[in-house]
Amino acid sequence: MDTPKTLADKRNLNGMPAKTTHLPQEFRDKVIEDAKQRILDGHTIAQIAESHSIAPRTLRYWLSSLGEEYNELRRAWIDNMLSEAYEEINDAQDVLPLARAREKWKAVTWYAERRDRQRYGVQQQTANNQDLTVTINIGSHDNGSVTINAEPSYPQD
Repeated sequence: MDTPKTLADKRNLNGMPAKTTHLPQEFRDKVIEDAKQRILDGHTIAQIAESHSIAPRTLRYWLSSLGEEYNELRRAWIDNMLSEAYEEINDAQDVLPLARAREKWKAVTWYAERRDRQRYGVQQQTANNQDLTVTINIGSHDNGSVTINAEPSYPQD
């Protein structure tokens, strides 16, 4: 019988691990627990998947089965990345490290805006709270013509 290691050693034509649909549940649970901690430590899905010899897509699928817990992990990961980038900007002692830190900050904020729109996305709000009253007067004339007169009025504060 194949073990998780021998299954993971099989590669497809692209060099990625072959489909591993027959992995034991214990292996999957162990990978998920490791991934939870490593995500909080700032590791990417690709790095974690490679260390367990599984495809990143497989790991994302397994993590998505966690539901809201996975969403919380993603939020924590984004927060950690933002914090790390901010610290790098503050700790930069020279022009080149500062430029790198700024570029990292731009990349992380771009990612955060798209992956967590509720917290980091641009909030578009309209602040038009004025009441408008329109009075329409319709009148007819003896010659059969109709006149319409509309008068807008705004309440006085």
